[in-house]
Amino acid sequence: MSAYKQAGISLNRAIAIAARTLRASLKPEFKVAAERRGHTEVKVINFEKGVQSEPRPLGN
Repeated sequence: MSAYKQAGISLNRAIAIAARTLRASLKPEFKVAAERRGHTEVKVINFEKGVQSEPRPLGN
């Protein structure tokens, strides 16, 4: 059985933890660029009767 399954987390969560750990271990000159790439913004657009609503952030 995989280590992440034994820990009770999903593969996606395990990869996120590994990425965060890697970014934290980088030298300062590379850390800023890596932190910027690690940020994700998701927007949601609903469609009703073929008309789209205004995009809104997923968290709101």
